[in-house]
Amino acid sequence: MTLARRAARAALAASFISGGLDQLRNPQPKVGPASPIAKPIADRVPQLPNDPESLVKLDGAIKVVGGLGLVFGPFARPAALLLAGSLVPTTLAAHRFWETTDPDQKVSDRVEFFKNVSLVGGLLIAALDTGGRPSVPYVAGKALKGVGHAVGDTADSVGDTVSGAAGALAGAATAVGGAVASGAGAVAHSAGKVSRRSRKKSAKAAKRAEALRLVAAAQAAKAAKGSAKAAKRAKANADSSGAAAKAKAAALTAAAATKGAAVSAGTAAREGAVATKEKVGAAVAR
Repeated sequence: MTLARRAARAALAASFISGGLDQLRNPQPKVGPASPIAKPIADRVPQLPNDPESLVKLDGAIKVVGGLGLVFGPFARPAALLLAGSLVPTTLAAHRFWETTDPDQKVSDRVEFFKNVSLVGGLLIAALDTGGRPSVPYVAGKALKGVGHAVGDTADSVGDTVSGAAGALAGAATAVGGAVASGAGAVAHSAGKVSRRSRKKSAKAAKRAEALRLVAAAQAAKAAKGSAKAAKRAKANADSSGAAAKAKAAALTAAAATKGAAVSAGTAAREGAVATKEKVGAAVAR
């Protein structure tokens, strides 16, 4: 506490210490004015005495203790509140100017009444004075603001984290989509290559089948020509019975050979076609 504050509080407490000591030494002048309010106060606060003189002495003791506490004690602010509370019954008991009929006494009581009101105001200011230190409401308000800022920062951090996670998920989804698209393109490209390779193999197999068919046809034609020549020779030698029999046997032999060659050529052509078909199917399946 600074010297200026201590001097101001000493000046404020002087009248209370002086008046309290006077009430303790000589309470009789205050007993009469305190009589109207002694019983009502005792009825509301059973711990207080209902005897006016005891009440006056108690009020004097409160003023002395409160005044000293306002100047020297570490509890100056509670002491100021205690003195302000003790002034209320004193003022209402001793300075009821609205009931006084004597003009001079009425003026005096009115002056004392408002002087006590001013003292109550000064005591309230002293009770609220923190000596430069932060008050309890200020500290509480600052703590609440700190909590609010902390909550706001936490909410912002959570929001940033959620936004980052959402961005990461979106990036991952985009990457997955790109990978799927690339895979689909690769598959399509591979499928294109496979289909082109299959078409090439099918064309080669068709050419081979056609070549086999032509070979079989050529063999059948050659066999037919040989049969015709053998028939002509048999007809030329038909004059003699023995020769005719031999020619007939040769003709039958040549016909059988021609038929076997034709059957062989057809079988070879069919087998070549079936093999070509299986190769083409296998290539397409791959």
